Amino acid sequence: MEDKSHCRICGKLKEKKHIKYVNIDVYIECECERKLREEKEQADYEYAKETAIRLRNINSRLSNLGQKASFKTAKVDKYNEVAVRGGKYLLNQLLKQGGTESKNSLVLQGNRGSGKTYIACAIINDFNERYPVHEAYINQILKERKNLCYEKYFSPVKSPCKFITEMDLYVLFYEDYNYCKTESLLDEMKKAEKLLVIDDVGASNYDKNRLQTMYLNIIDYRYSQGLPLMLTTNLTKAELSDYIGDRCFDRLRSCSYFVDIVSPESRRC
Repeated sequence: MEDKSHCRICGKLKEKKHIKYVNIDVYIECECERKLREEKEQADYEYAKETAIRLRNINSRLSNLGQKASFKTAKVDKYNEVAVRGGKYLLNQLLKQGGTESKNSLVLQGNRGSGKTYIACAIINDFNERYPVHEAYINQILKERKNLCYEKYFSPVKSPCKFITEMDLYVLFYEDYNYCKTESLLDEMKKAEKLLVIDDVGASNYDKNRLQTMYLNIIDYRYSQGLPLMLTTNLTKAELSDYIGDRCFDRLRSCSYFVDIVSPESRRC
């Protein structure tokens, strides 16, 4: 049986204190025990914070590969320098607590393998890492870890940034969306608090009218609410205007910076 009257680290006799109203004696922890406890609590807190950031990235719907993207490790050269600067600018705008400028969105245009998706994922990853984690999420993770839950069974940590490809968005909009349900995954995407990234715009061969209806619904909502948006595409401005529709493109152009990445094929950040 453990001897509570002596420090389990240094072996010194601990100070005893009598609590009158319950008529019991308690032993005050030794300085070395207190220091060890605080170090463990700090380590547990850091673990919970890092886990919350990982769960945020998962909730953003980033792939395992996308979760590794970061401006800290991005290769910057003459091909993508402007695009990386644009991504960092958008990231800093998202991290601001106040209002944003009238142009708060970004469209990255370029050939395949130029690093457009990497930059989009880096914005979300770096935002999730730098944006303060609510204490409720950290406490929940600490509680679940104490109850011996595996990390994959931890409660989700909501992220204000969302990532989705055009094809997945189309499936949500026309196949999975339940119009009787007020809180669907599509609504979560459409109303993302900080940023919605739509990747590979123009990569599908769906019906043009249905695509234009979808984009007008999404872009018009975010434009009217002043919510940032980011698109990655292989299309030029003229091709993009024809693809999503003139009315939708006008809204996109009025709130977005357009950056063209001209680079060798299959080049990556």
